[in-house]
Amino acid sequence: MSSPVEKRLNTLVKFVGLIFLIFGGILAALTATSPIVPQVSPVFYFIAIIMIVSGFVSLYAKLK
Repeated sequence: MSSPVEKRLNTLVKFVGLIFLIFGGILAALTATSPIVPQVSPVFYFIAIIMIVSGFVSLYAKLK
């Protein structure tokens, strides 16, 4: 059995993971469609990948 505090914390972590996933996808989409300098765009893609991966990890994580 998990306590109500643990359930609330798990829900919060999953919600933050979803936010990171959405923001990472938006950042990648905006980087792909914006006319920024090509030398800078890999940095934005790397940040987007980090956000997406951390979002997936936090969606599947379960705190104990």
